[in-house]
This record gives sequence, C-alpha cells and structure tokens, in this order.
Amino acid sequence: MKIAMLSDIFKDDIELSDLYKLYKGDEEEPAEKKAANLLYDLTLPPSYKGYKYLKEAITILCEDNVNYNSFVKQLYPKIAAKFETTPQNIEKNIRFAIKKIYEYNTPEDLERHLGRSPIVYSKPSNVKFITYCAEKLKLER
Repeated sequence: MKIAMLSDIFKDDIELSDLYKLYKGDEEEPAEKKAANLLYDLTLPPSYKGYKYLKEAITILCEDNVNYNSFVKQLYPKIAAKFETTPQNIEKNIRFAIKKIYEYNTPEDLERHLGRSPIVYSKPSNVKFITYCAEKLKLER
C-alpha cells in the first residue's frame, strides 16, 4: 500500500515517521532492556550482583542527565538506595563484573559488541566502561 493511498484513507497528513512507528509497533526499546541485551552479549551472568548494578547504572545514564564529573557522588548512591546497600558495595560489585567481562571475552569479541575503542584492549575503570556503554546505547536509538 502506498503512502498516498494511506493518506486518502485517513484524510489527514501523515508523517513517514508515524507510519514507521505504526509498522514497527513499539516506539523504542526501553533502555533497561537494551542494557540487559548488551550485558548478555558480553556474557556477563545475571547471577552476579554486579550484573544488576551495572545494568541499573547504564540504564540511569541512558535515561537521566547525570553529570559524568560527579559520577560517584550521584550514581552510586542512587543505585545503593534502590538496592538497599552501600555505594562502596555497588562500586566493588560493578568492578568485579567488569573484570569478569574482560576475562570471559577476547578483544575480538568485545570489539564486535562494543565497537572499536581503546576500552576493548585493556580493562577500563568503572566510570569509563559504564559511560561508554551508555553512550553506545544512546547512539543506537
């Protein structure tokens, strides 16, 4: 069916983007699901505590405007409050999860899922890894 035919049916102006949304179904995949898919691709088991903390951190950065300069002051306490633990515990478990991602994957695997970046070849800090993943997911929208 052509767009001209659809506009005759609806008798309104129809934007191509609106038609795409109708065709596709959902407007957009939620950030939490995108973060979970990325962590799944990176072979991080959901049984690790760091998995849920890392997923939450990436989701928050995708949805909220958190200042990267005050990352630890804003993000870790927010996650800690949600999961009723301490910011230090959040940081430690995320660090462990990132360590496991780099143990389970070769640089080629990481490059396939994260793209070409310096973080693929050496284990980055928590802040660098989380912000990189969040920016990657934002660009995929």
